Amino acid sequence: MSHARTDRSAASRVFLVLLVSAVVIGALVALFLVVEAQRATRAEAERVTASTAVALAASPLVSSSLADADRERATRTLEPYALEVIDAAGLDFITIMTAAGLRVTHPDLDEIGKPYLGTIPDRPQPLTEEFTGTLGPSVRTIVPVTGADGRLLGWVAAGVTTETISERCCDACPSPSASPPHSWRPGHSAPGRHGGSLDGSPGICLRVR
Repeated sequence: MSHARTDRSAASRVFLVLLVSAVVIGALVALFLVVEAQRATRAEAERVTASTAVALAASPLVSSSLADADRERATRTLEPYALEVIDAAGLDFITIMTAAGLRVTHPDLDEIGKPYLGTIPDRPQPLTEEFTGTLGPSVRTIVPVTGADGRLLGWVAAGVTTETISERCCDACPSPSASPPHSWRPGHSAPGRHGGSLDGSPGICLRVR
């Protein structure tokens, strides 16, 4: 009898060890998938903000409007276009501004005409950063808009708030049996110069005018 009890006790200990090991391994896998989802979602946010800002900065509509000395007319032309691109690309904001950093467009109309909150490079070159602006902390890319003669006409900044990134990360977090996410979950694509998404994937896109 004592031998049988010893066998059952040993089997119980082995089962307990296996159970604890399975729980620990499952927790580690879940943690890895969450971290990977966060990394992939943030990287995709950086890619989309950069590609959108670059495409808009190359738009003849944007450059010609910024070259116009009438800033109110530029706002009337560019604000509807910027809002359209925000919706299509799944972004939180697009700010088109003068060379001095004064906003020509913004999702909040009261912010138009005020200085851009963020880093403006000393030289006409793209910059991706995390900065706290009027909408809260965000990942944004700022790109210069230049004329045919190379003169700096203004800037385009496209951004996604860290709150939106967190929400999309939660939506994208896979189960332990699934693979990590590889796409911007809303299914929207940044606007390409010829009407297709910049990475060739399906999604909503706009022609850069």
